[in-house]
Amino acid sequence: MIIQAVYLFSLKNMINLVSHSNYYQAMKQKFSTFFLFSFLLLLTNVLNAQQMERFYRDGKCGYKNAKGAEIIQPTYEAGSDFTDGIALVIKNNKRGFINTTGATVIPFDYDDASIFFNGLARVTKGKKNGFIDKKNTVVIPLEYDFADDFHGGVARVKKNDKFGFIDPTGKVVIALQYDDALNFSEGLAPVMQGKWGFVNATGKVIIPMQYAAAAVFFEGQAMVTKGDKRIYIDYKGNWIKDAPSRREMEHEGEGVEKESD
Repeated sequence: MIIQAVYLFSLKNMINLVSHSNYYQAMKQKFSTFFLFSFLLLLTNVLNAQQMERFYRDGKCGYKNAKGAEIIQPTYEAGSDFTDGIALVIKNNKRGFINTTGATVIPFDYDDASIFFNGLARVTKGKKNGFIDKKNTVVIPLEYDFADDFHGGVARVKKNDKFGFIDPTGKVVIALQYDDALNFSEGLAPVMQGKWGFVNATGKVIIPMQYAAAAVFFEGQAMVTKGDKRIYIDYKGNWIKDAPSRREMEHEGEGVEKESD
């Protein structure tokens, strides 16, 4: 009797386990179907946004889909490509943002703005600059006289005639102490205090302030001017090779460094 009872108990548990297993499998399949549907819907929206093309008629900007159908009528003075389903557009000389249906998602409140990148867009009201998110919430207050887009996780800003760098939360990561600065590239940024040098993302001076002019790093080298000589240097400030003269550069269409006063 005891053995029979144990057998019946075990059999009952096995049946329950199988039943629960079937239940969980069914639920898992439902959730998988739901997430697959959500993913496909998101992918469709992204593809539709990517396929939206700007066009101009009578000096106004609108948007067509991949088949050439006009989805958003040309009512804007200018517009960007769609990024994550949002485009920056200009109307009555004010900047705002629309979605792929043409609905305004961020009002035309700004005198200048950039497209969204990593969830933030630089905006300007009057002469002050800051950053908003896609809900038009001010993430970084509009308090800077100048602000650039984020490069390498930091943005170049200017306040009270001094340049520094902030992170996406608005925290100052490199003090606003420089007379001029360029964006980070390959881990280093040219900064100027009387002379130009290079700092890393923590603000540590890697290459001392010794140059009359400097450009950002590209493919492991940066062009600088010391005295009357233009050279290329590496990440440690070591000479790599002489640079062409300004006349040669202009002839070749190469960029020119930023010079100190």
